[in-house]
Amino acid sequence: MVLSLLAASPPDRALFRAENLVAIARMPSLAGRREELAALLLEWSDRGAGPQTGWLYCLGQLGFDLRDRLIDPDPAVRLPAALAHEDDPRARELILTALAEPPPSGLHQFALVAAAIRIATDFGEIATAACRVAGRDSWTGFDDGWGALVRFALPKPHGTHRPLTEPQRALVRALVNNDELWDPTNGSCGLVFTQAGLPHNRSACRRLAR
Repeated sequence: MVLSLLAASPPDRALFRAENLVAIARMPSLAGRREELAALLLEWSDRGAGPQTGWLYCLGQLGFDLRDRLIDPDPAVRLPAALAHEDDPRARELILTALAEPPPSGLHQFALVAAAIRIATDFGEIATAACRVAGRDSWTGFDDGWGALVRFALPKPHGTHRPLTEPQRALVRALVNNDELWDPTNGSCGLVFTQAGLPHNRSACRRLAR
């Protein structure tokens, strides 16, 4: 019955419903229905209903093999494929390179941030790209965007006996330059800074980052 809802979806709602179905289908008890759902996703993808990126991301979440798309010239095709195959060296390079730029339509930035954190050897490897994210992100990225990168960069809070490294200072400078993050009444942003041992004060962070 649930699959029939996707089959009967109007084109402008199909991808939204597909994303929800994929989340449900990833439950272990529904593993046997994933192939059927993947076939339906491929059918909708071929119809061009919504961004190709979104359909490929859904297929990757179902475990569909997308490695043949890693060499596609379109980043909207190769990036979802890379996210589905993080253990492939080609995918790793694509993810780390893509983090610096806004993702293509249909692909959420949080997916790239999470993947980059999983595959990076340390924060220094993604520091330059992370600074780009921190400098452009909205305050709403406190959980899975700039905030996740702050937590990765500072797994132990900054303190008198734990000075900031140069990559960490670069990240703080990027945060300082982002006007979205400094509303003193925004507790969500403030908590990210507090947990990292940083003051939620723009002037104080600017001094720390020198």
